[in-house]
Amino acid sequence: GSLEYAQMKASELNISEELLDTIYRLPDMSENERAMKMHQLNLSDDIYSKLFPKITNTDLENYSIPIFESLNLPLEILDKKPHHISGGEHVRAYIATALATYPDILFLDEPFGDLDPVTLRDVTNALKSINKDFGTTIIFVSHHIDFVKEAANRAILILDGEIANDGKPSDVCQDFIDRSNVKYLN
Repeated sequence: GSLEYAQMKASELNISEELLDTIYRLPDMSENERAMKMHQLNLSDDIYSKLFPKITNTDLENYSIPIFESLNLPLEILDKKPHHISGGEHVRAYIATALATYPDILFLDEPFGDLDPVTLRDVTNALKSINKDFGTTIIFVSHHIDFVKEAANRAILILDGEIANDGKPSDVCQDFIDRSNVKYLN
């Protein structure tokens, strides 16, 4: 992936991991702040592009189209500002970014906490598509029982840092409900 390339290139250029981290954050800075930081560190103007080369439009489209189709995201979302897209589009866009290197395993930690039921359904279907279309194993941490029952092939209940149950999602979720003694879950 791009990080591995940057680390290899940084090693060739005798750039430390610490400096590489700083260079990686340059695009997040304002133009003046970036120019000041580059001057302080005595960096050339082209250092970022040497370490993190731009993806060509063709490569971007070749990557984007299948991922975005599986996530039911329009390509036009790439041209929108974050505040102009919905919560579900945000989640799916983050997932698309995580899939940029076609990982074998995608780990999601409570990614759907505040999504409405319709959006949660869309995201659930998108994750199923990713698993089916790309063979990506998806491991997620969630307390959303209905989501776990529907999206998971296997569930693991962890209590006090120990595996308390491992099996069919419906069985593990029922065990969680039984152990919790929370009336509204029954």
